Amino acid sequence: MRSLIIKEYKFIRPLLSFLAMELVVLVGLLTSTTPQPQVTFAEDVAYPYIKTFTISAYYSPLPGQEYYVTGTYEGDITLNGNGTNGADGTEVYPGMIAAPKSYEFGTKMYIPGVGVVAVHDRGGAIVAANTEGKHDRLDIWMGYGDTGLDRALNWGMRTVEVTVYGVDDSIIEDAYLEGFSDAEKFIKEVVLAPSLFTSDLWYGSQNDDIERLQEYLTVLGYYKGPIDGYYGDDTTEAVFMFQVDQGIVEDWNDFGAGHFGINSRSAMDNAIDVLDMEAEMQKIEAISSGFQKMQSYSDLKEDPYYFTGALARGDSGSDVYALQEELANLGYFMIEPTGYYGEVTEHAVFKFQQKLGVVETMDDQGAGVVGPTTMSNLNEIVRDRIDAKSYIAVKREDEVYLAKE
Repeated sequence: MRSLIIKEYKFIRPLLSFLAMELVVLVGLLTSTTPQPQVTFAEDVAYPYIKTFTISAYYSPLPGQEYYVTGTYEGDITLNGNGTNGADGTEVYPGMIAAPKSYEFGTKMYIPGVGVVAVHDRGGAIVAANTEGKHDRLDIWMGYGDTGLDRALNWGMRTVEVTVYGVDDSIIEDAYLEGFSDAEKFIKEVVLAPSLFTSDLWYGSQNDDIERLQEYLTVLGYYKGPIDGYYGDDTTEAVFMFQVDQGIVEDWNDFGAGHFGINSRSAMDNAIDVLDMEAEMQKIEAISSGFQKMQSYSDLKEDPYYFTGALARGDSGSDVYALQEELANLGYFMIEPTGYYGEVTEHAVFKFQQKLGVVETMDDQGAGVVGPTTMSNLNEIVRDRIDAKSYIAVKREDEVYLAKE
């Protein structure tokens, strides 16, 4: 029996020694004066750490402003809130942060271009990411009235790498929005000034610039309403869809959604660089004498269809039917046209884009979608075919004329 106890003790002794050492280490940690890394209440994370956020902006409207992003003081109040205090009761100040509930009130962060800030607010759109490829959202309060509105619109929505320090009273907030507003606005509006539209266009306004905007949005496929120069709900909806495609906003909760501001104006310049709008419209509207002559020959007769709007899976109608016919002519669409943009049409568009070098795989942006580049290529093919038929028609008439001579 004694030998059994001794054998068991030989096995237990190392275990007791190990536990004793662990206890010494634990006591040392508890009595040490060296500060230990803090952890969040949601998960064990050592501070500081760097994380990518999608950051938007908001402001507090005042009565009598020159402009409101929604068109009215009441509308901007609904969009931004009264903006006198954050959700934790802190009085609002430029640089105050609204963050998802997973970030405690008082959490300090460093945002490039803004400075050291703290979380004091929440928001309906300020949520944690729940989709792969998305980032947690933050919102920066930019100020009151016209100044705050100007800063918020100038900021737009950005993806930024932020240093998160956690709740740390030793870190002092130091936001510098004034420098950001003056310097960056100068670069955006003077050094890199948009050329097509030199000033913001506002909801409820009516002028020639808005009429021109409606024309551009129509040919880009975003606007279906009348070209009347009035910035109403239809124009707002079209601008919003353009902004989403350009990555300026994600949804209607984002500040500036539907407003044609500095970021949207710059994006329109880039969109027009891809699709030379004026030249495109002139070519579409031009009808040559050769086109008129080709209509008298049954083997040449054609009523060409030019594509003026973006098309994607789920769309239906005459535009899609014409697209399917054109893809069939080119050998990419092997079934009878239906007018519905389904998987077969999407794949046919993708193969057409691959041939042109527009995309390489279905994972590429715009793959299987008729956007500005694909639309321009389709229209060029239609024009080339009509030009060829017109030339043949003219040659035939010349031959008939010479035969009569």
